[in-house]
Amino acid sequence: MHLSIIIPVYNVEDYIEKCIRSLENQDIPKTDFEIIVTNDGSPDNCKAIVERLQVEFSNLILVNQENQGVSMARNNAIALAKGKYILPIDPDDYVLPNTLGSVLDLAEQHQLDVLYLGFEIFNASGKSVWHTDYSNQEGTIYDGVEGYFVSRGYAVRDPDRSWAMLYRREMLQHYSIHYPKDVPYLEDGLFLAKVFTVANRVGFENKKFYQRTTRAGSATNSRLFYSEKAIQGFIKAVQDVKQFSKQFDFNQKQRGLVNHVVAKFVFLSLAPSTSSFQFRRYFAILKILKQANLNILDGDGVRFLYRSYVKVYNISKLIFLFYFRFYKK
Repeated sequence: MHLSIIIPVYNVEDYIEKCIRSLENQDIPKTDFEIIVTNDGSPDNCKAIVERLQVEFSNLILVNQENQGVSMARNNAIALAKGKYILPIDPDDYVLPNTLGSVLDLAEQHQLDVLYLGFEIFNASGKSVWHTDYSNQEGTIYDGVEGYFVSRGYAVRDPDRSWAMLYRREMLQHYSIHYPKDVPYLEDGLFLAKVFTVANRVGFENKKFYQRTTRAGSATNSRLFYSEKAIQGFIKAVQDVKQFSKQFDFNQKQRGLVNHVVAKFVFLSLAPSTSSFQFRRYFAILKILKQANLNILDGDGVRFLYRSYVKVYNISKLIFLFYFRFYKK
C-alpha cells in the first residue's frame, strides 16, 4: 500500500464528510491508499457519519478511543498504518480532486523522506487569503535541516504545521517519532523538529493541494497559547527534543537544528509574560527554566532572529525581557 491518510476527529460533524469525500475523489485506486479516522471520543455525530461513509468506501477505517487529544489520535492512527507514506489531514480541511497521484509519483520518483505540499488558506467566509509559493524550492532536494529552514520566513503562514506534508513511514518508525502527548500548543512543531533533524531527502510540490479554512474555536485561534498548560507544554517540548538528540549520533548541523528548536520553545514559554510585562510570572518561568538547565542556551546552529535572542538571553534575563518585547524583526 502506498499511502495512509490519518485524520483526528473531535467535534467536527459539520466538516468531516466533506473532508473524507475530497480524499476519496482522487486519481489512484482505493486499494493504493487507506484513510484512518480516529474518533477521539467526539460527543457529536462524527462517529455515525464516518460509519455511514464506510458503507460507501472500502478503504475507510474508523478507530474509536476515549478522549486523549489530537496527538494520541494521530499516534494511534500511525500505529495502524500500512502505507509507505503518511499524510496527516485535519478534519475541517479538504484537498483538491485528483491530486494524490502526482503527489505520490513525486515522492516515489525522488525517494523523499518528506514532501511539502502546497496549501491555500480561506477565511470563514470562504475567501482565499493566502497560499504557499514553493516556486523557488520546487525541483531541489534538500537535507532535513535545510528543508526545515528554507520553508520559513516572516511571510509564511503555519510553518509548524504537520498537515499538508507527506512523511515516509519507515523513517518515523526507525527513529520512534511520535506526536507529543502533553504539549497542547505547537505539538506539530516538536514533531517536525524530530522529523527534519533525521530526514535526508526533502522536496517541495508547488501545485495547490490542501485547502484550509480558519474557524473560531480551533486551537490556533484560542487563548491556549497564553495558558499555564501551554507554557508547561513548551518546557516539556524542550526536554523532549533534547532527550531525542541524546539517543542518536547527530552531526553538527543536526545538533544546530536541535539548538534552534530548544531556543524557540524556551522563548515561547516566556512570550506571554513579556508581552504584558508580568514580571512575577516572567521570573517564575525563568526559575523553572534554570532548574531544567536552560539558563544558558547553545547558540550554535540557531538561525534567524532567534540567534540574537539567544545572545541577549545568555547575557541578561532582564535585558532580554525588554529586547524580546520590542525587537521582533
